[in-house]
Amino acid sequence: MLSKTENKIMIALCAECKDRNSLLISPVDLIKIAGVENLTLTGLERVMNDLYTDGYFDLIYSDRRGETVYCVTMTEKGKGYTRGLKIMKRNLLYRLGLTVGLALVSFIIGLILKAIF
Repeated sequence: MLSKTENKIMIALCAECKDRNSLLISPVDLIKIAGVENLTLTGLERVMNDLYTDGYFDLIYSDRRGETVYCVTMTEKGKGYTRGLKIMKRNLLYRLGLTVGLALVSFIIGLILKAIF
């Protein structure tokens, strides 16, 4: 399970990579796109290294006119990240609905049994 910051970074990277496999992005632009507040460049680097270690993408550091730029190439795990989020939300809603439904059935059966006995 990824942290809140890691989720925002992955969603931003997936949105930027849409149909492409790779992306060149500066750390400052990535922080702006992700909308993460209070994230420093060293914090971003730690998050990027953690996601790289987890296998979501391949990460290469590049230099563009003296500015560090990330070259991100999405792996299969990274490409399927947004689909995994949708499936997880769908399963959560299904389980919540099933729990509420079973609680209602249990309540009604309890009322019926109480009325009989």
